[in-house]
Amino acid sequence: MNLRRTLATLAATTVVAPAVLLTATPASAAAAAAAAPAAVTAPSAADPFASCTSWTQADRVTTELLGFPTRLVAGTWSTFTFRTVNVSASPLKAVGANVDVSAWGAGVPSARLGLTVQWYDRAAKKWRPMPTRVSDFATVSGVLKPGARSDVRMRVMADRRSKAGDGFAFEFARYAGPDGVCGHAGTIHEYDFVVEPAAPKISPARGHLPAVAGGV
Repeated sequence: MNLRRTLATLAATTVVAPAVLLTATPASAAAAAAAAPAAVTAPSAADPFASCTSWTQADRVTTELLGFPTRLVAGTWSTFTFRTVNVSASPLKAVGANVDVSAWGAGVPSARLGLTVQWYDRAAKKWRPMPTRVSDFATVSGVLKPGARSDVRMRVMADRRSKAGDGFAFEFARYAGPDGVCGHAGTIHEYDFVVEPAAPKISPARGHLPAVAGGV
């Protein structure tokens, strides 16, 4: 039900709905391993996607989340990497990314848990919040040459007050071509995880220290 909600939202709020294939294991791992890394740039003042004249469903990029956690301890950050690879024969002007993460209390689907997702802007040397709607994207890479990859550090944390729960994440990406033709990554992967409550804080002992027998 939640998966259908996410995909329906994405399709309804983009110019062209991406051709979506859901898999449990990223299919782009082999190609990504051989790709060359690309520098990550800060979001530019001018939206590189504003120059898009048309949208296509051509698979010009692949995406995957590397090291996404299988368990989140409430109140503790867990880091992972958003990897985008240009698998086309032409350079891309920009890449946008988003990660949709949701979690609910164990056995209580109506009890949604609070989660925070951020991405690291290496140019500004600061963490930035991930857009909260799957139709919005953080511009995480500038020009991406054919065969090159963009690796962006990201992190996720469950609210410290969260109880035990279950969740899943999906990665989304879009690209802007210099020819004005833009599109979305055609494959979206699912990443499942569990939420564990934070360890209770131990309060220091109160009161007087016990008397020591045979004092001097």
